[in-house]
Amino acid sequence: MELKELFAVQTELNRLKSLCLEKSRLKDFNPYGQKPMTGMPCGGDGKNLLEWIAEETDRLDREIEACLRRVQKEREKVERYIDAAPPPEKDIIRYRVINGMGWGEIGDTLRMDRRTASRRFYEYINAH
Repeated sequence: MELKELFAVQTELNRLKSLCLEKSRLKDFNPYGQKPMTGMPCGGDGKNLLEWIAEETDRLDREIEACLRRVQKEREKVERYIDAAPPPEKDIIRYRVINGMGWGEIGDTLRMDRRTASRRFYEYINAH
């Protein structure tokens, strides 16, 4: 498995975080400052702001669902790859790819030098 495939889980999780953040900020969005939002159009092209927010929320919900499906699919592939690895490579790959830990943190957790953890990770990935 290539590095890009391994880190696809993290890529999709980052996308998911971004979408959830966008949705959260959309709930608090008020272009009118302190004025309360109503269902009435307020200038511009006459588009109802609450309708726009509802449409955007629906769009984000669909994208979040699709992203969750991709995360599950990628996670299954990576889990199979990790399960086939011997210890401690199994732990190193899980900590790095799934948990997003840094080399120093992985080294501390497994009681090895960070460079050793990194070297073992890349040697295993390149060999398999």
